[in-house]
Amino acid sequence: MWPRDRRSYRVALVADRYLNPPKGGLDAIPILLEAEWGAMQLPADDYPSAVARPLLEQVAEQVEEFHRRGYDAVVIGKREGLDEALAAAGVPRLDRIEPANARSLRAFLSRRKPPEAKSSRRRSTSGKR
Repeated sequence: MWPRDRRSYRVALVADRYLNPPKGGLDAIPILLEAEWGAMQLPADDYPSAVARPLLEQVAEQVEEFHRRGYDAVVIGKREGLDEALAAAGVPRLDRIEPANARSLRAFLSRRKPPEAKSSRRRSTSGKR
Protein backbone atom coordinates (compact mmCIF):
# COMPACT_ATOMS: atom_id res chain seq x y z
CA MET A 1 0.00 0.00 0.00
CA TRP A 2 1.31 3.44 -0.94
CA PRO A 3 1.47 6.21 1.66
CA ARG A 4 -1.10 8.98 1.35
CA ASP A 5 -0.21 11.49 -1.36
CA ARG A 6 0.31 14.69 0.61
CA ARG A 7 0.90 16.99 -2.34
CA SER A 8 -1.20 20.06 -1.92
CA TYR A 9 -0.65 21.66 -5.33
CA ARG A 10 0.67 24.69 -3.47
CA VAL A 11 4.14 26.16 -3.61
CA ALA A 12 5.70 29.09 -1.80
CA LEU A 13 8.61 31.04 -3.23
CA VAL A 14 10.55 31.73 -0.07
CA ALA A 15 13.20 34.34 0.59
CA ASP A 16 16.39 32.83 1.93
CA ARG A 17 16.05 34.62 5.29
CA TYR A 18 12.94 32.54 6.05
CA LEU A 19 14.60 29.23 5.16
CA ASN A 20 17.96 29.99 6.76
CA PRO A 21 16.86 32.43 9.44
CA PRO A 22 19.24 34.28 11.69
CA LYS A 23 19.10 33.42 15.39
CA GLY A 24 15.63 34.36 16.61
CA GLY A 25 14.31 34.79 13.04
CA LEU A 26 11.22 33.17 11.58
CA ASP A 27 11.81 29.68 10.13
CA ALA A 28 9.10 29.07 7.51
CA ILE A 29 9.87 25.38 6.92
CA PRO A 30 7.92 23.91 9.88
CA ILE A 31 4.96 26.12 9.06
CA LEU A 32 4.99 25.16 5.38
CA LEU A 33 5.27 21.46 6.26
CA GLU A 34 2.38 21.72 8.71
CA ALA A 35 0.24 23.44 6.07
CA GLU A 36 1.36 20.94 3.38
CA TRP A 37 2.92 23.57 1.11
CA GLY A 38 5.96 23.01 -1.07
CA ALA A 39 8.81 25.52 -1.01
CA MET A 40 11.17 26.95 -3.59
CA GLN A 41 14.13 28.82 -2.17
CA LEU A 42 14.89 32.17 -3.72
CA PRO A 43 18.53 33.22 -4.12
CA ALA A 44 20.02 34.89 -1.07
CA ASP A 45 20.03 38.69 -1.08
CA ASP A 46 23.82 38.79 -1.09
CA TYR A 47 24.09 36.88 -4.39
CA PRO A 48 25.43 39.15 -7.12
CA SER A 49 22.89 40.06 -9.79
CA ALA A 50 24.81 38.07 -12.42
CA VAL A 51 24.37 34.93 -10.30
CA ALA A 52 20.83 35.59 -9.04
CA ARG A 53 19.27 36.55 -12.40
CA PRO A 54 19.57 33.12 -14.08
CA LEU A 55 18.41 31.41 -10.87
CA LEU A 56 15.34 33.65 -10.72
CA GLU A 57 14.64 32.90 -14.39
CA GLN A 58 14.66 29.18 -13.59
CA VAL A 59 12.31 29.70 -10.65
CA ALA A 60 9.99 31.75 -12.88
CA GLU A 61 9.91 29.03 -15.55
CA GLN A 62 8.92 26.43 -12.96
CA VAL A 63 6.27 28.71 -11.47
CA GLU A 64 4.85 29.36 -14.93
CA GLU A 65 4.44 25.59 -15.38
CA PHE A 66 2.78 25.30 -11.96
CA HIS A 67 0.48 28.22 -12.79
CA ARG A 68 -0.58 26.63 -16.11
CA ARG A 69 -1.47 23.44 -14.24
CA GLY A 70 -3.63 25.21 -11.66
CA TYR A 71 -1.29 25.25 -8.69
CA ASP A 72 -1.43 28.00 -6.08
CA ALA A 73 1.80 29.94 -5.65
CA VAL A 74 2.70 32.70 -3.21
CA VAL A 75 5.81 34.65 -2.23
CA ILE A 76 7.11 34.72 1.32
CA GLY A 77 9.51 37.60 1.78
CA LYS A 78 11.03 39.45 -1.13
CA ARG A 79 13.88 39.15 -3.58
CA GLU A 80 15.03 41.88 -5.91
CA GLY A 81 14.52 40.80 -9.52
CA LEU A 82 11.80 38.21 -8.78
CA ASP A 83 8.88 40.28 -10.07
CA GLU A 84 10.70 40.98 -13.34
CA ALA A 85 11.58 37.30 -13.83
CA LEU A 86 8.00 36.20 -13.15
CA ALA A 87 6.57 38.84 -15.50
CA ALA A 88 9.00 37.82 -18.26
CA ALA A 89 7.79 34.21 -17.87
CA GLY A 90 4.15 35.33 -18.12
CA VAL A 91 3.26 34.68 -14.48
CA PRO A 92 0.67 37.07 -13.04
CA ARG A 93 1.58 38.92 -9.84
CA LEU A 94 1.55 36.48 -6.92
CA ASP A 95 0.11 37.16 -3.49
CA ARG A 96 2.86 37.77 -0.99
CA ILE A 97 3.62 38.30 2.64
CA GLU A 98 6.46 39.68 4.75
CA PRO A 99 5.46 37.74 7.87
CA ALA A 100 6.09 39.40 11.21
CA ASN A 101 5.81 36.07 13.01
CA ALA A 102 4.74 32.44 12.64
CA ARG A 103 1.14 33.28 13.46
CA SER A 104 0.83 35.77 10.59
CA LEU A 105 2.34 33.28 8.14
CA ARG A 106 -0.02 30.51 9.28
CA ALA A 107 -3.00 32.86 8.91
CA PHE A 108 -1.90 33.93 5.41
CA LEU A 109 -1.54 30.32 4.23
CA SER A 110 -4.77 29.13 5.84
CA ARG A 111 -6.83 31.83 4.08
CA ARG A 112 -5.88 30.50 0.65
CA LYS A 113 -8.71 28.72 -1.16
CA PRO A 114 -7.98 25.23 -2.56
CA PRO A 115 -6.01 25.48 -5.79
CA GLU A 116 -7.62 24.61 -9.10
CA ALA A 117 -5.29 21.64 -9.58
CA LYS A 118 -6.32 20.05 -6.29
CA SER A 119 -10.05 20.59 -6.71
CA SER A 120 -10.09 19.25 -10.28
CA ARG A 121 -7.72 16.32 -9.70
CA ARG A 122 -9.08 13.00 -10.89
CA ARG A 123 -8.79 9.98 -8.66
CA SER A 124 -7.21 6.84 -10.04
CA THR A 125 -9.54 3.84 -10.21
CA SER A 126 -6.65 1.36 -9.95
CA GLY A 127 -5.46 2.68 -6.61
CA LYS A 128 -2.08 3.62 -8.09
CA ARG A 129 -0.77 7.04 -8.99
